[in-house]
Amino acid sequence: MPTIFYQDDAIVITDDVFAIWKPEPQVYDLEALEDLHVEHDEGRPAKIVLLVVGALATVGAVAGWTLTDGSGHYVVVAAAVFAVPPIAGRALRVFTPVVWALRASYAGAGVTLFASTSVIALVRVRRGLMRAFAANAASVERLDRAGYAEAYGRLDRLL
Repeated sequence: MPTIFYQDDAIVITDDVFAIWKPEPQVYDLEALEDLHVEHDEGRPAKIVLLVVGALATVGAVAGWTLTDGSGHYVVVAAAVFAVPPIAGRALRVFTPVVWALRASYAGAGVTLFASTSVIALVRVRRGLMRAFAANAASVERLDRAGYAEAYGRLDRLL
């Protein structure tokens, strides 16, 4: 009976497989997974949000420039220079969350094992997968030490 290292409604990680049930069922053999790494994608909408915020700030600065005279111009420019970057940065974080992805190579092709906007969920899945890798390696070492690997190889060739 396999040991379960992580399980939720969409993923099951055991000592020999990584199974995904949603959006479509896929099962990956742990021994064939290579180059496991974490990536984050900030997404394309961030550039659009930055462009919109910058355009609105420019329009506001031009409107403020025309409504003020004398030293008021400098206040409008200073407000635009000091206020726009924090507002744009906050808008980027609010409207475009970072998507964290756990990716690997499986049978020579790149696959996304798990993706989420929650770093905590990603860390839990990654930790379960790393524990499964360690258990899988330990069981393979036990088989090699006991001489079962050669017997298993012969049996596999016969079948």
